Amino acid sequence: MPDFAALASIFGVAFLSLWGSIPAGRALGVPPLIVVITAAVSYSVGAALVVFLGQPVRDWLMKRGGDKILGSENNPVRKVWNRYGVIGLGLLAPLTTGSQIGAAVGMALNARPIHLWAWLTFGGLLWAAIIALVIELGLGVVAQ
Repeated sequence: MPDFAALASIFGVAFLSLWGSIPAGRALGVPPLIVVITAAVSYSVGAALVVFLGQPVRDWLMKRGGDKILGSENNPVRKVWNRYGVIGLGLLAPLTTGSQIGAAVGMALNARPIHLWAWLTFGGLLWAAIIALVIELGLGVVAQ
């Protein structure tokens, strides 16, 4: 079983960058499954903080800026949102913006909080597993 410092390091890195946490965890000698679980939990916590605690901030911003914050219908972010919605954001945020910014974007676009958090969590877990698999396959090739 990995020590607390290794798990805390993975958790801390994943809170800010899912991409960096997987190789960091493997470099610390933590088994891949534990790295994936720790990184996914950290990613989910980051999203939950913004989604569930950020509602009052979102309401305040919408009252102040409203349409200026959301942009016009021709805005590229708005076009992607209209086409792929919360599922697309949940699957792309781990690769692009990260959990906190992805959650903030979803909140700004008026996503239902529980759906936003669920899809961000699923996307984080999915991409953590894919990244870990690719790293393990790469390590296997290098070891031969």
